[in-house]
Amino acid sequence: MRRFAELLRRPGMVAFLAFTGVYALALAFIFWGAWSMDAAPVAPDCATVHPVNDASAWLARVWAGCDFVPSDLMHVAGGMYFWQELQFALAAWLAALGVAYYLRGRGLSLVAAYGGGGAFGLMGYSFTLFSAGHLGWFIWLMYGPFAFGLADRCVREGGWVRWALLGAVLAWGSARQPDLWLLFTLLTFAYGVWCIVRERRALFGEGGCWRARLAGVGVCAAVALVVGAPQFGHAIFHDLAGREAQIDASSSSSSASAEDAAAKAKKAEERWLFCTSWSLPPEDTLEFAFAEIHGGSNDPRIYQKPGNAQYKGRLGQHGIVPDGAGGMHPVTGERLKPGDEFWIPYRQHSLYFGLLTVLFAIAGAVGAVLMRRRSSAPGAKEACGADFADAPFWIVAGAVSYLCALGAFTPFYRLVYALPFGDTMRCPVKFVHLVEFCAAALAGYGIEFLRVRFGSRLAWAAPVLAALAAANVLDLARVDAKYLAVQDVSFARAANDAAEDVAKLGGGSVFVALAPQEGARQIDESLTCHLAKTVRSGEGARFLLAGGSAFRADPSLDARMRSGELKLAGAYSVSREKGVRRADVKGAALLLLQDASVPAPAPEEAPAGGANRFLGLLSLFATIAVASCGAGCAVRRCLNQRKEGK
Repeated sequence: MRRFAELLRRPGMVAFLAFTGVYALALAFIFWGAWSMDAAPVAPDCATVHPVNDASAWLARVWAGCDFVPSDLMHVAGGMYFWQELQFALAAWLAALGVAYYLRGRGLSLVAAYGGGGAFGLMGYSFTLFSAGHLGWFIWLMYGPFAFGLADRCVREGGWVRWALLGAVLAWGSARQPDLWLLFTLLTFAYGVWCIVRERRALFGEGGCWRARLAGVGVCAAVALVVGAPQFGHAIFHDLAGREAQIDASSSSSSASAEDAAAKAKKAEERWLFCTSWSLPPEDTLEFAFAEIHGGSNDPRIYQKPGNAQYKGRLGQHGIVPDGAGGMHPVTGERLKPGDEFWIPYRQHSLYFGLLTVLFAIAGAVGAVLMRRRSSAPGAKEACGADFADAPFWIVAGAVSYLCALGAFTPFYRLVYALPFGDTMRCPVKFVHLVEFCAAALAGYGIEFLRVRFGSRLAWAAPVLAALAAANVLDLARVDAKYLAVQDVSFARAANDAAEDVAKLGGGSVFVALAPQEGARQIDESLTCHLAKTVRSGEGARFLLAGGSAFRADPSLDARMRSGELKLAGAYSVSREKGVRRADVKGAALLLLQDASVPAPAPEEAPAGGANRFLGLLSLFATIAVASCGAGCAVRRCLNQRKEGK
């Protein structure tokens, strides 16, 4: 107990707990109203209801060789309804810690490290993508930000475990968002090269350790390939092919006329328009510092909330009026002529960095010049342990990323488009994610610069900066909370006896013959969650789930039941709390009718394992080994620090 009390009194632990407390408060505010197990945030691209066999189905996918990342343990540790909002909250917290981990490695104080990290975790574009349901991005947030701190330590200090963890982190970050993973991996590579140049004297000078670092790079690459084998294969052979099919589907040019020069030019133009849709309009740059200057989201469930406004800027679909066409802009009503360029606004996220984040980042850019001069003076390291050598890298990386984010609004993007895979990436605005990371790093340097600049004269400088960093987190949470809409998922989670009866009768597709106002979508969703296959048409369906209105609208149902073509398979009552439960026919709200002419489907064969299973299990065991080594090293380091009295 005494040792535990001593641990809690350490400055590092106090700062960590204070940071976590502020973040917990901010995240609780953002998701207020959605924490119930029967409620979920509206997230169109993310599952908000889950099948009853979710855990066993996930284990089966892992056994079959699908990709695996540590956060997937949510399927068996509590279940996905428990983690519905927590997975986004956990990702934001880990992303903030990843930036703080990097900044601490560069010698920045606790207030600067957590100030920069806290800004990144809740920045508008990164975090409000939960409103669009882009869960893959949040998977990267759980791992990717740690790559920069690991890369810095690997180059400076080495260590096989660090190199292995770097490889694992790079692989885990690729699991669900390959395009953004590629951008950040390139940024990590560029930063690694920068670190080598920065440490060139220690690496290549007399008694240099460049051979050990080269071997470490080999370990990093090997671990990344082993841990990430399933997702890398999926990205190369599935996602890339899927993007090509998506581009082809958006093109109006037929492949039969591909030899024609005019058709080729038209196809190239259509590809350019497809890939540069959702470019960052220059005027939207102001939103980095001032939230929602052109409105918020285009999702009506968001902008119809009190205090919210619909987005009416130019971020969205990119197009050019074809020859011989014209008319009115579908949103603004502006008259368009052939050849006119137009943008149809649509977004489901914020672009707000935080006003204080921007001001801190500007201070970091100023400090990059002043503190580097100061650090070269004798005795400067004693006054300030922070190393500002990385600040110029983040300034340049942020500027280049910003130019890329402008996309079609600048000729610069033609260079990016000409690079390998450049013509397969969509939505240049995604480069703003890189700008956010650079701004967060610079904000950390800015807080450190202000602390050192005024802390020697003003004793209250550090507490004031800590308070401003906390206020910045809460300000970001204020804007992020506007992008939360809540939906009820209690009915999908409740029992569904109709689905059980379908399974007992041999399975088969079910057609829900209900009107929308009678809850057709909810019934359909509930059946799907309870493992019954539903179809949109009654043709070929083995079962028909119908209410009284269906019989009134289609008198042939009675006739088919009398003839024996349809037979009664079950009767049910419906309630939000109890779900679809068996009931007496007289008091039933729904009837399950079986079509005698449709045979039961053949049992599905289990997929063959083979190479996929081998790679998947190899990836799983490598993940467990690397994670265990990393955790063991962290525990040993804490014990050693306690012995040394640090």
